[in-house]
Amino acid sequence: MRTAILAAPLDLATLRRMWKPRRDSYANARLYEENRIRIHRAFTWLERGAECRDDRLDDRVLAQWAGLSALFSRWDAARGQPAAERTSLAGWVRQLMATDHDGIVAATLERERTLVASVFADRYLANHFDALDARDLMARRRWERLLAALLERCALVHAQLAQGGATYGSRANRTVLKRTSMALDAVALAAIQVTVNHGYADDWGPLCWPPERG
Repeated sequence: MRTAILAAPLDLATLRRMWKPRRDSYANARLYEENRIRIHRAFTWLERGAECRDDRLDDRVLAQWAGLSALFSRWDAARGQPAAERTSLAGWVRQLMATDHDGIVAATLERERTLVASVFADRYLANHFDALDARDLMARRRWERLLAALLERCALVHAQLAQGGATYGSRANRTVLKRTSMALDAVALAAIQVTVNHGYADDWGPLCWPPERG
């Protein structure tokens, strides 16, 4: 049985400090290069998002999704392009939950239960998804299903911004953007902690947008 980690969540700076000695050791040994790149990219985008104040909420959400996407995106070598986002995200959620031996994601979702419930209850998002009771999923400890559904909703909000489906800085979507930003922050930090603790040596699929080799 997994033991949930109920201590205060780690922030980006703390996670950076935890990761640095491992990162340096693996880099010197030329180990786990693709996962080192994933984590490095995620940190840079999440740190950029953290710099954006509430008056730049659009930028924050775009950066936070990029940080999460750095972890879950996969490359489709046959097509020479990223695999479908929905497919990559679903596979990543399954693998993340299987890797989370400490129950960090479950503890995060439980800690943020009011926020998670508010995302599911959001009137804008309710127009695009079938009704789903977040509190019921928590009560039944359906953490993987809850995380997948939460990120599906965050993905829709991100897509609206990325595809120009909302006016930049619009007052109309501030509430859903704020909820999405807070949810992405919590999930991304938990995901990095799981990956650093237990998943750094695992196969997370082909690295998306592999660096060019000179």
